[in-house]
Amino acid sequence: MDDPSAKDAQGRPLAGSYTVDDEGVLPQTVTLVDNGTLKDLLMSRRPGQDFVQSNGHGRALFLGEPHAESSNLFFKSGNGLSPQDIKKKFLDECKQDGRQWCLMVRELDDPVIGDTHDEGEVSDMVAGASSGERVPLEVYRVNVADGSEELLRPGHLLSMDLRSLRDVSAIGADPVLFAYEQSQTMGVQGTALAAFGTSSDGLPSTVTAPSLLFEDVEGREARGEMRRLPLVPPPPMQ
Repeated sequence: MDDPSAKDAQGRPLAGSYTVDDEGVLPQTVTLVDNGTLKDLLMSRRPGQDFVQSNGHGRALFLGEPHAESSNLFFKSGNGLSPQDIKKKFLDECKQDGRQWCLMVRELDDPVIGDTHDEGEVSDMVAGASSGERVPLEVYRVNVADGSEELLRPGHLLSMDLRSLRDVSAIGADPVLFAYEQSQTMGVQGTALAAFGTSSDGLPSTVTAPSLLFEDVEGREARGEMRRLPLVPPPPMQ
């Protein structure tokens, strides 16, 4: 569901909110997918063949041409599991596969700037989001016998693209908010808000999504030497 009128979620303001789109149309809440079936599309004042009316999602950068873009995108499941239940299912599936431990990722890097190259232009990093490689910031090895967790050195997850969502075996009921700037350039996904300390070059947007349980995910260990901690503590906040 995409809802430009939503103001906040989990006590945080939503970056994609607006009262009227860039074509002067009042925004509507659009249910895109219901029970796994595509129901509707986001529309500007140039609708598609099967949709003849704008639903208030014409958005543009500065004086650019408006296009149909998402604003505050919410993903949820009617069968969402609580954090306790999804972890129980996680451990049960590990036992069924005969594994002594499995991996749990609690936080991922921004998929745009979590690039495999240490050096490179910003444009290369932004375009690298389509590779399907993701960098977990917090990954734990979970002991199947007692559920204990051990923090591991982060590596890389591979092939985490739209196709991998077909293999989701459970969905949580614990939505997490991610704010980013949505690029209108073809092939460029966008970036986290103010990630590079530059002026705004994207449409403020948010995605709210729950935990996902995958039966099988390809990964590899981190390469090279880990970054060293700073020698001096951070300055005090004013």
